[in-house]
Amino acid sequence: MADATDRFFDELGRRGHEPMLTRLSATLRWDIVDGEHVEHRRVRVDRGAISVTSSGESADCVITAERAVCNDVIGGRTSALAALLRGAAVIEGDPELMVLAQRLFTRQRAGAVGRGHLPDGRPADA
Repeated sequence: MADATDRFFDELGRRGHEPMLTRLSATLRWDIVDGEHVEHRRVRVDRGAISVTSSGESADCVITAERAVCNDVIGGRTSALAALLRGAAVIEGDPELMVLAQRLFTRQRAGAVGRGHLPDGRPADA
C-alpha cells in the first residue's frame, strides 16, 4: 500500500511543471531508508519542468531520511529543516536546494486539504 511519500513523488512526477521553480535548474535526490532497504527518488527540475525517477544517480542535493520522517515532512507534521536540525535527516550538497524543495511539500498539502483529503494527502474517507 502506498504511503504519503510514495503518493507525493507519484503526483510530483505527473505535475510536469511547477511554476514556483521556473528559475531553478537542478537535481535533488531523496534516499528513503526503510529498514535495510534504501529507495531513491531523483527529481530533476529544469526551469520548472519536473521529472521524477527512482535513480540513484548523483544529484546537486541529496536528502537521506527514514521513511517515517519523509512521511512526516510530506504530511506537514514537521519541516525538512526541523528534521535536519534534530538529526532525523542528513543533507549532502547544496542545502539551498532543500529549502526550495520545501515549497513542493507545502504545495502538496495546500492542494490536498479541503478537497476531501487529510493534510498528509490521504483521502478523508480512508
